[in-house]
Amino acid sequence: MIPLEKFDYIVVGSGLAGLSFALSIADHGKVCVITKAEITDSNTQWAQGGIAAAVGESDDWHLHETDTLVAGAGLNDQEAVRFLVQNAPSAVEWLISLGANFDHNGEELSLGKEGGHSRHRIVKHADKTGWEVERTVVEAVHNHPNISVFERSFVTSLLLQGGRCIGVAAHVDGLGFRCFGAQAVMLATGGCGRVYQHTTNPRVATGDGIGLAHEAGAEILEMEFMQFHPTTLYHPQMRSFLITEAVRGHGGTLRNHLGRRFMYDYDERLELAPRDIVARAIESEMRKQSTWCVYLDITHLPSQEIQSEFPTIYEKLKSIDLEIDRDWIPVVPAQHYSCGGVKTDIHGQTSIPGLFAAGEVARTGVHGANRLASNSLLEAMVFAKSASEKLTAEDNKVELPEAIDLPAWKCIPEADSVRIRRSLQNIMMKEAAIVRTNDGLLKAQKEIEKLFKEYERLPRAPFSTHPLETWNLLIAAKYVVNGAIKRTENIGLHYNSDLL
Repeated sequence: MIPLEKFDYIVVGSGLAGLSFALSIADHGKVCVITKAEITDSNTQWAQGGIAAAVGESDDWHLHETDTLVAGAGLNDQEAVRFLVQNAPSAVEWLISLGANFDHNGEELSLGKEGGHSRHRIVKHADKTGWEVERTVVEAVHNHPNISVFERSFVTSLLLQGGRCIGVAAHVDGLGFRCFGAQAVMLATGGCGRVYQHTTNPRVATGDGIGLAHEAGAEILEMEFMQFHPTTLYHPQMRSFLITEAVRGHGGTLRNHLGRRFMYDYDERLELAPRDIVARAIESEMRKQSTWCVYLDITHLPSQEIQSEFPTIYEKLKSIDLEIDRDWIPVVPAQHYSCGGVKTDIHGQTSIPGLFAAGEVARTGVHGANRLASNSLLEAMVFAKSASEKLTAEDNKVELPEAIDLPAWKCIPEADSVRIRRSLQNIMMKEAAIVRTNDGLLKAQKEIEKLFKEYERLPRAPFSTHPLETWNLLIAAKYVVNGAIKRTENIGLHYNSDLL
């Protein structure tokens, strides 16, 4: 038995969703934020685009709602979508009140436009909005006396009592295993991009929330809807560096090796079509031309404008001798975002009492079959705040035990973990990525089962995060592949060439 260290609320993860929840609820109790790396290590800080919100003079939430539903191919939960878009302006105002600096034209916010949007509605900070947002909320968290942060701490299990989540078990750097109890646990662990060989996600995106929720018995849905960003840099020195959607929104064009603007062949919206269409078009063009990439061209724009709008991209690419005001940018698609996840209602409540989820780990129903660009940072804030409001309105305190048994876990040697992970990433990239086939999905399903059995057969090793992350990636991959096998029509991000 291990003593239970008691808080009012526990947050697993330190991206925008988790820290928004922590800040929204911290005035009502003590909050424990547990993150497996540094507090700033999350998908949030890598978001280049921005936050979609109908705040422009010619815009309103009805238009934002329609664009979201169209991108999601009608599989969205309309109640969740409406809740999202109606709360978007207040979410932006909340960030500004915390000190976020967004681009302005005089007194007005400078709004960008991205694929799938019918209006300029992207609130941004140049091409590093995620960095600015994360900076803002991290600073606010550090300044709040009711929030405790445990960095380099890996959650191994959710703690259950009578079917209710009452806390987490975690390995805390320098302290060993600890058990934390609370009235509610917020899962905000981000995505599972590392299930693929090529991803824009950082190293921490290993599906940990999916693994934790699965082991606890929570409902997980629609993981087959895996979004690939159409334009990531093709270069050995900077693999999978994301070239934001806003570059195409600002007039960037896609060209093949012959210099031809090929999107005319695929969609009347050209480069501003939703991401799934653009990603499939790029892959098709690469196959047609037998080439390894296509090119994004913004050389027709004034150099000063490019440097002003996209300073991070300009400087990064200049460091590898690509001058984007003169050179075309070689790009390929890479995994970017998981639209499915742990099923929640509009208050972040999962199928397990006491367990909430927000951000990329959650399936709120907002995205449907495909996420509209720049809805993700917005979703993280809106539903995290909604969860905090639901919890503070309730008055049903749970009696927590003084001590609890540490749930079982198994680590394998890291060398074996690396090998298993690489095998998984290769099979997922080959058979369960942008274009799928029946035979390929069945092959991936069998390979994943073999990797599970291999993991279970291997000898136990001392605690290490890498093997437990690999186990979580296997779980996430199984949901992706099984969901894709069950999906019998091509819709949104799921594209099976045998269903044509």
